[in-house]
Amino acid sequence: MTKVSTAAKYKILGYLSKTSGYNTLTVAKAQSMFGIRNVAARIDELRKEGHAIYSNSKKVNGKKINFYRMGTPTRKVVAAGVEYLRLKGEKAFA
Repeated sequence: MTKVSTAAKYKILGYLSKTSGYNTLTVAKAQSMFGIRNVAARIDELRKEGHAIYSNSKKVNGKKINFYRMGTPTRKVVAAGVEYLRLKGEKAFA
């Protein structure tokens, strides 16, 4: 990973982690605010690091808009992750 993609990733994380104001991010907004080209790849990297980033969509003026937001995983999602790690022989909580 390059320094540019690492910086872009943390710009996205910082924006989505805001506790005040509007903290959802569209691809177009990430590209215009931060100059990030491959937003989906940076989101994927953050998810692999364990950040609960969800993708939602809504219609605006008849056009489907996708946006990302931070969230809290459900108990079911956490349980599935723990079970997966156990099946691989890894400790979930060390």
